[in-house]
Amino acid sequence: MPLDWARVMERYRDGAEVDSLPGTATLSVSGADEEKIYVKHRLWKASLSRENLERAIDLVDKGEMTRDAADFIDQYRTAVADERPTTAATVLKDLGYLD
Repeated sequence: MPLDWARVMERYRDGAEVDSLPGTATLSVSGADEEKIYVKHRLWKASLSRENLERAIDLVDKGEMTRDAADFIDQYRTAVADERPTTAATVLKDLGYLD
């Protein structure tokens, strides 16, 4: 199932609090547009690119990456990008793409 970006924008357009993965800090999504999801933590702000998230979900669908959020983090860093992999896993789990 490809990443449904319209659903991403609907979910995060006005921001959302996202349940964190075990052992990670609470995450706030501050918004989303056509190209990125914007996230913030009390110590930093960052964004996740649509291109990288779509690529990751494509690899998950092909069975080349795991659906397990905790194991996904290292695979994302290696196979997709070193772009906030824990945050990417947290967001994709919130969206229902990871377990």
